[in-house]
Amino acid sequence: MFKFTGQLSIGCFAVSCALLTVVIGCAPGSTTASVVQAGEEGPEPVAVTVFTDKVELFMEYPQLVPGLEARFLAHVTVLETGEPVRSGQLRLELTSKSGGKRVIKAPQPARDGLFIPVGAFDAPGQYAARIVVTSDQVKETIQLQPIVVHADSASAYAASAAAGEADPKDAVPFLLEQQWKIGLLMERVTRRSLTRRLQVLGEVEAPRHGQAVVSAPLAGRLLPPESGQLPRVGEQVAKGQMLGYLEVPLTASDAAQLVANEMNRDALEMELLVREFDLEAKALEIDQALHQAQARLAFARQALARSEGLRQQGLGTVTELEENRRDLELALSADAGAQALKESFTGAEGRISSLRIRSLGERSNAKPHGLRRHALVAPLAGEIVEAEYVEGEYIESQGAVYRVLDASRVWIAAHISEFDLAEVGAAPGALIEFAAFPGRTFDVLGAMGGRVISAGRIVDPQTRTIALRYEADNPEGVLRVGMFADVFLETGRAVDAIAVPEEALVMDNGRPVAFVLVHGEMFQKRSVELGIRDGGFVEVLAGIEEGERVVTKGAYLVRLASASPASFGAGHAH
Repeated sequence: MFKFTGQLSIGCFAVSCALLTVVIGCAPGSTTASVVQAGEEGPEPVAVTVFTDKVELFMEYPQLVPGLEARFLAHVTVLETGEPVRSGQLRLELTSKSGGKRVIKAPQPARDGLFIPVGAFDAPGQYAARIVVTSDQVKETIQLQPIVVHADSASAYAASAAAGEADPKDAVPFLLEQQWKIGLLMERVTRRSLTRRLQVLGEVEAPRHGQAVVSAPLAGRLLPPESGQLPRVGEQVAKGQMLGYLEVPLTASDAAQLVANEMNRDALEMELLVREFDLEAKALEIDQALHQAQARLAFARQALARSEGLRQQGLGTVTELEENRRDLELALSADAGAQALKESFTGAEGRISSLRIRSLGERSNAKPHGLRRHALVAPLAGEIVEAEYVEGEYIESQGAVYRVLDASRVWIAAHISEFDLAEVGAAPGALIEFAAFPGRTFDVLGAMGGRVISAGRIVDPQTRTIALRYEADNPEGVLRVGMFADVFLETGRAVDAIAVPEEALVMDNGRPVAFVLVHGEMFQKRSVELGIRDGGFVEVLAGIEEGERVVTKGAYLVRLASASPASFGAGHAH
């Protein structure tokens, strides 16, 4: 759960506390005794870094001596966001070996992220210690290593000399105040199962079933639909939507045929009127027959009920009862026939009515002799991606008027070298990266809901590659047909490796480096030897150990600080 002195523990979010302890005698006008005599340099402070699931504690305090009041300067940072804790209180809880307890409090921060509890120790020895942070931003208890109070100044100097260590090579000081400004984040280095992936070139393609061309079957003039406006590039259209009309001129023979057809239509309309009159007469007969059948059925039911009642009383005859039952069956059959005839008539009446409406519509849309219209209809739902002609423009036969694309799902073609075919299976998982979306990775078989639709059987003679095609959702419609991509295909070989996030790596003079935390306000630049990449993580073969913590967000700014460490490592002014 807890690690100390520069060791780091992983957590869903963390708070960085930096406790800087100084003797009041350092401040002008202080009347408190000091370990430091006039003309002497004080002992080096003790530095401790602790991580829990929620907090990082960076504590720096001088070698403690009984009777000397000390100020504890505590810097507290929410590592999940890189922000300082701006409210609440901090308690330093101490327990001596004899069981005596005391608490040193900072009731509120002196400024954003900084708490200053002040206190002194009465007796030398080791004190069990913990810090309790209570704030609207975070609540956490931090267990510390025992705090040592030395018997006298000589013991304090001796302990300081024994613990003194020089800064590591390539140390980069970076104050917590600076970390807060950039929202610096870190992550603990762990072992992960990484899959070896084959990197190949990929391309986004339009599905064959997701695109269509609306062409002119005949030469003619382009006219808008009834809505009055031709669709534009970028406009969404529905399947079956009217996109426009082609007004096609007729030859003399076609015009003559059109006149003959119209005369024939007029004759058919007259016949339709006669049929409608006949249907009206037939409707009266059907309604009358239905009413008679229903009345007969009602009478038969009453007669049967009467006969059954008489038989129960010992009256009436069996013959009369049987006759009434037969009459009811006949009445039911007649009623069913009348109902069926009524339904059939209603259907015929509806069809004739539809023909009438269609005829009226065609007549209202009829063009002058010598012209006819051909409708241009969207064959699928999608977006207009090509619209080459304007209203009134003459279009040659077979000319492409519109191109419609449904890009809600796309094809992704991964071009695999024939020499690498043995590395991948029939349907390997694939991660995709696009230059247009730096830092973003698309999981084809995962979040994109994709599947393998084809594996090429023919090697391209020019590139010596085979195309492996996936069909997948187009997340938020951000992928464009024709975009190139880097595709990382699973090979089926996995390794258990020390790995860091890709964002933790920056280039320095042409080589990859990472910045490892030494303590709360110091990092070390490490050159790293890298292995495979998988899912946003990179295998580290050398340069970083498991359990160390590396900078992720803000790594590049720490690299800039490494070029001028003095300007980024100036001391605090508390």
